[in-house]
Amino acid sequence: MTVRSLLQKKVLLSVILSVFFAALVSFTGCGKAEQKPAQETPQNELSKLEKIKAAGRLVVGTSAEYPPYEFHLLKDKEGELVGIDIDIAHAIARAFGVQLEVKDIVFHRLFQALNADEVDLVIAGLVPSEGRKKIVDFSDIYYQAIQNMVIRLEDSGKIACVNDLRGKKIGAQKGSIQGDMVQKMLLGGNLVEMDTIDELIDDLKNKNIDAVVLEKPVAESYVHRNKNLKNIECTESKLDTQLGSAIAVKKGNTELLNKVNEILKQLKAENKITEFVADAMALMKK
Repeated sequence: MTVRSLLQKKVLLSVILSVFFAALVSFTGCGKAEQKPAQETPQNELSKLEKIKAAGRLVVGTSAEYPPYEFHLLKDKEGELVGIDIDIAHAIARAFGVQLEVKDIVFHRLFQALNADEVDLVIAGLVPSEGRKKIVDFSDIYYQAIQNMVIRLEDSGKIACVNDLRGKKIGAQKGSIQGDMVQKMLLGGNLVEMDTIDELIDDLKNKNIDAVVLEKPVAESYVHRNKNLKNIECTESKLDTQLGSAIAVKKGNTELLNKVNEILKQLKAENKITEFVADAMALMKK
């Protein structure tokens, strides 16, 4: 065999070995790629309930000027927050095994705060109307009350029920179901909306408006604190419809909603909601 032939065979063998080792490395690499270690679930893939428990905190949005549902025990904003909804919020937090944080938000911003994940739940004496159900999901009803009117005591002879409100100014909180009811049911009345019920009551006492539509227990609480006001029950009108209150949850948080409903069911079975109502009524009279 000539030297030239020997060199050619060595070159050919070298090429074959290079191809073989390249193929081996490629095959081994593929095998490793198929055996990636399991990764932890990213935080943004956790359910809302799991996030609440991981944070150790339940953030509840409310509007704390709606006794007996939620109100400050003292007359100023520094007073302790109490009421039916606050007791329910504490019960839910205990069931979750987390701390409770309550955010006092102007009423018409509550759903915005919920959908922006500023709060986990909204508990604020909310009526689950069809319009609201398009924005958020609601729990089962936990408390029912009819709608009443608050007027000045001096107008008792002029205003006996809704039929006497034609051409008059009727107050309701901005974003509330009462505002919708005034527009749809109290024909001939002029709706005046404000951010807070305190503002409405002040306007009523100052004779800027003629009546304020509120849920019965809320109306009773304001009349109790203002002896120059009167609460009117209009049983012959649609204002006496029992709409009920529910807890709002951001759409898609099904696990959280189901758990909230379980807790509400247990609270009702143990007669706790009735106790919360009685406690709140007693606190309003202090």
